[in-house]
Amino acid sequence: KGTHGVAGDTVHLAARLSSLGKEGDILVGPDTYAQAEGYFDFESLEPARVKGKAEPVQVHKVLSRKDKPVTIHRLSGMRADLIGRRMEMDELSEAVASLRKGKGKIFSICGDAGTGKSRLVEDFKATLDLDEIQWIEGHAYAYSQNIPYFPLIDLLNRIFHIEENDISEEIREKVESGIEHLVGTKEGLVPYVGSLYSLNYPQIKDVSPEFWRSRIQESVQAIFSALAKKSPTIFFLEDLHWADPSFVELFRRVSLAIREPAIVLCVYRPTFNLFASHHLISIGKIYQEIRLQDLSSSEAHDMLASLLKTESIPSDLKRLVQAKTEGNPFYLEELVNSLIESEALVPENGNWEITKPLSETEISSSIHGLISGRLDRLEKETKRILQEASVIGRAFLYEILLKITELKDRIEPSLSTLERLDLIRTRSLQPDLEYMFKHSLTQEVVYEGLLKKERKKIHEQIGIVMERLFHNRLPEFYETLAFHFTLGRSVHKAIDYLMRSGEKSLGRYAVQESHEYYKEAYRLISDKQAKTEEERELLFDLLNKWSLVYYYRGDFKDQTDLLMRHESEADLVNDKEKQGMFYGWLGFNLQFRWEIEDSFRYLQKALTIGEEANNQRVIGYACTWLVYTCAVCDKYEEGYSFWKRAVEIAGSIKSDQYLFFKSMAGIAHLNFFCGEKKQSYEVGNTLLQYGEKYSNIRSQVVGHICIGHSHFADGDVTKALSCYRAAVDTAQDPFYSTWPRLYAGLCYFINNQMNEAEGELNKVVSYMQKSGCEIFGPAALPFLGAISINKGDMSHGQKMIEDIRNSSIEKIWGFGIAMSEYVLGNLYFQIAYGEKPGSLSIIRNVGFLAKNVPFASKRAESYLKTAVESAKRFGAKGILGLTYIDLGRLYRIKKKNTQARECILEAANIFEQIDGQVFLKKTRDILEDLG
Repeated sequence: KGTHGVAGDTVHLAARLSSLGKEGDILVGPDTYAQAEGYFDFESLEPARVKGKAEPVQVHKVLSRKDKPVTIHRLSGMRADLIGRRMEMDELSEAVASLRKGKGKIFSICGDAGTGKSRLVEDFKATLDLDEIQWIEGHAYAYSQNIPYFPLIDLLNRIFHIEENDISEEIREKVESGIEHLVGTKEGLVPYVGSLYSLNYPQIKDVSPEFWRSRIQESVQAIFSALAKKSPTIFFLEDLHWADPSFVELFRRVSLAIREPAIVLCVYRPTFNLFASHHLISIGKIYQEIRLQDLSSSEAHDMLASLLKTESIPSDLKRLVQAKTEGNPFYLEELVNSLIESEALVPENGNWEITKPLSETEISSSIHGLISGRLDRLEKETKRILQEASVIGRAFLYEILLKITELKDRIEPSLSTLERLDLIRTRSLQPDLEYMFKHSLTQEVVYEGLLKKERKKIHEQIGIVMERLFHNRLPEFYETLAFHFTLGRSVHKAIDYLMRSGEKSLGRYAVQESHEYYKEAYRLISDKQAKTEEERELLFDLLNKWSLVYYYRGDFKDQTDLLMRHESEADLVNDKEKQGMFYGWLGFNLQFRWEIEDSFRYLQKALTIGEEANNQRVIGYACTWLVYTCAVCDKYEEGYSFWKRAVEIAGSIKSDQYLFFKSMAGIAHLNFFCGEKKQSYEVGNTLLQYGEKYSNIRSQVVGHICIGHSHFADGDVTKALSCYRAAVDTAQDPFYSTWPRLYAGLCYFINNQMNEAEGELNKVVSYMQKSGCEIFGPAALPFLGAISINKGDMSHGQKMIEDIRNSSIEKIWGFGIAMSEYVLGNLYFQIAYGEKPGSLSIIRNVGFLAKNVPFASKRAESYLKTAVESAKRFGAKGILGLTYIDLGRLYRIKKKNTQARECILEAANIFEQIDGQVFLKKTRDILEDLG
């Protein structure tokens, strides 16, 4: 409104005026008039003085808007009406009619490149009364695939009117006032939405990444529902095949949970699916997919007629279009434009004539070639500006383009020409002038047409410009800066921004995106053959930070390979914290790989480095991780001493939540193997309270596990199972959900719920094989072997148990040995006497029984006695007590009552020591039965 521009203004006025100008507006200056005269009729007014100009300038008043004529000449992009999409348009229009009646719908528009997805949406939007229906959109781009929640931020920018040039405090104000206006109350939502813009809110500083993710989902759902409640709303998301995984998951959940009727409209290519088949079963009729195909021959003819504004089409052109384009609308449009621009097709007396045989015309057989041909016909300066824009991305801000180009005086006419040719379009005028390539293929071809050296230079310029332009809110742009510097020339800047992006992504629980950033940073730095001291320090900083991402991913196999690759360089690292943490991560990781001796050795080395440097963080982590390794190498007393040190250090480093809950939980891990219960219960409650206070989901998971261990030690398997199930339901990491699932499987087995046990334990083994978490094998495989035997596959089941026993002997893990021998003892007990001493059902394989019954009793006794010795030797009290009970039962059947009584008394003594009340009652019942 009012004055839209002055002479020399850097705003692209043709774009603004074509959309904003109206009767009565005043235009100042000859440049403004020159750009706008094609759009309006004017009245000249008296020259006026303008600030910044020495002489008066010409002023014009808008009288009326001109009807924009369809011009056909060598440099005009031709555009057809929407052809062959009547049914799809009707479906969308019907959904709008239903929306007015309070019924929502989810649409997917899916099609290959060039089939007209965006055009269908554009024409659909043009049919709407946008005063009645809200249209809210967000976009994904090829470069944004690893930027967490990029389409969401793009969408929220429009909702809250956030501009690129806003400073942080302006963004804060817009977010807070916008949420308050929509939702009414803002305290629970603002910190999470604001953190998308890297705004700091103390109240969420210490929340876990998983909790942040759950709250941002709730916040977005509340915002979307409030918008839909305000008026009929269409949420449009374009190019979701380029959306980051975290946003896709969030959007999928939110689109199904909006409490008010709305239309959710998604556009993507066939390589992507918003909903999996199991989602589609549950959402039923509210979802509809529109799959766009290429045009039929008759539809292609209609489009050609629409493009040329005539039914009189040269027959040679018809044949060419049919042969070349195969019904792809974008290809057809580009082909016609290419022929016109090359003057092979020209208008003549209202019709079209072919000026030379089309066989002689250089017509590419691919859409990329056609676009390249059109680009080659551009003026040199215009083509250069388009190339610079292509490096920015499919969508590009005028202000950034202006700052990187050396052709500043040519930018206005060049952009006008490119719009007229329909190569680019104005995407938005407010809050910032932004353009968009007509099609992603156009941007791709323009970009690929640049020499690599030129691309690097422009990417570098863009990064530098963005650093200056957004210096007061850089964290918001870490990912984009990483993208441009990675493709630019500043390798160290690229690595720096990639690592910052990785940390930022992990804080939003965008684990996959974080992993990709660290992987790219690693590629850049590992490509350097001879590293400087600074580069080596940077590499090990990266490895340590990346290790946490691997841990969240639960990928121990690849992490081990990565760390071992750089072990030989670790002693060259001068920074003792980086060096100590590297060895700590390596040792901790090797525990999961069931390389117990190496795990202990590397963790001891990390501890020594920490002690020599007096670095409490390294000491705390080394001691914490040593507790877990001690638990699986039967060093329980050492484990207790490490636990005490770890807890003390964790208490002094209040900000490190991982160190606190992981060190605290170590005692429960030790107690699981030792059979103690009281401490596990107390620690579990502490961790649950801590997790609730700091919204730390992992602490809550471990708290449930600890309390489950206390019930398991007590013999109350039902209560233990309930705790383990709560842990599984709470967890969001692969490892943290599999860890309690293992114990749940054991509880199901003990309860004789074989199907449930098999289901859980198979999931554990599947994860174990995929991730390299072999430490789960000794606990899961013996029971799966027993289940296999129960189902009739005797040989396979027996082999599974014996294999894991042999592996436990090789690894010298007492608990694994004792567990395998205990299960084998139970197996042969059942074969011999047809009853279940523990939890095995009756074996039905007659042939197997006939072969093994004569020796079964002796083997049962041998395995159970060996299990007793193994459990004694390694201090595994829990399994020792259970084995004594079964051995006592075996002696009772064999009428060896004295030996039976001795075994049951030993079991009772053990369960009294560890306060296992349920097991203690069982032993007393057996003693009473023995008289």
